[in-house]
Amino acid sequence: MSRRTDRRWWPSTPAGRRTLADVGVAALPTLLAVALGVIPLGVLFVESVSPPVTLANYAALGESVYPTIMLRSLSIGAVVTVVCLAVAYPVTYWLAHRCPVRYRLPLLISFTLPLWLNYVVLNYTWVWLLAEDGLVNAFLTGTGIVGQPLDLLRDAGVGVGPLELPGLSLGLGFVHIYLPYVLLTMYVSMERLDYRQVEAARDLGAGPIRVFRDVVLPGTYGGAVAGALIVYARIAGAFATPQILAAPSEQMIAQVIATQFYDVLDYPFAAALSVAFLVIVVVGLGMGAMSSDVRAALARW
Repeated sequence: MSRRTDRRWWPSTPAGRRTLADVGVAALPTLLAVALGVIPLGVLFVESVSPPVTLANYAALGESVYPTIMLRSLSIGAVVTVVCLAVAYPVTYWLAHRCPVRYRLPLLISFTLPLWLNYVVLNYTWVWLLAEDGLVNAFLTGTGIVGQPLDLLRDAGVGVGPLELPGLSLGLGFVHIYLPYVLLTMYVSMERLDYRQVEAARDLGAGPIRVFRDVVLPGTYGGAVAGALIVYARIAGAFATPQILAAPSEQMIAQVIATQFYDVLDYPFAAALSVAFLVIVVVGLGMGAMSSDVRAALARW
């Protein structure tokens, strides 16, 4: 091999140094992100099987109310996610295709305002609105619509078969916090939708439901899936919102874990609860994300 060829592939050449630098710049943040994610989970798992090494903490998860609380958290997450999608579809459709262009950016920014505030502040906004001496009850009693204040704050949820619908205050709090995430992902997909297809479907006699089913939904499915994946796990594992707005009978899994950590001081069992719920959520989301329809939708998005 000639000297020129050796210099071409030798790492000490300028091209070689740039290549190694590019690899290093990409690898270091990746390794840091993996370490920050994997190491705490490893510590949590080790704690969950101690002391010294036992699966008793996981066996105890099937006892008492823990499966019910896990199912409640998952079902509330699913219900709120569906509500966010139901609100986001008409809003983003109007914003992307019917709203005057000069108003789109200001309105889009206004939709993201809840993201700029702390979750606790947003939750206590609903406390101020829905309390017995809050703004809503003051309006209802002042106008004579009701004779006495309604119990709107921390009201219990309603069971529907295996699912549980959140109470009014908890549902409003969750939608207020997480709807902006779905709006942003849906707007990206809705803006890419070819509106000429909608007009063509209408010209051919399709009604609003069929236009949505055959044109709008397939064209925006990726954004809907992305938004659902972003918010579902965060809702199911939320702590601050149910702690402030939920009824005592509407306790969610994060509250139970916090109680085991800080009040009962049973760290191994709290760690087992955390690991088990994390596995359930990740497996569920993974199975959904790995389906062919969802992968194709995300690829289009």
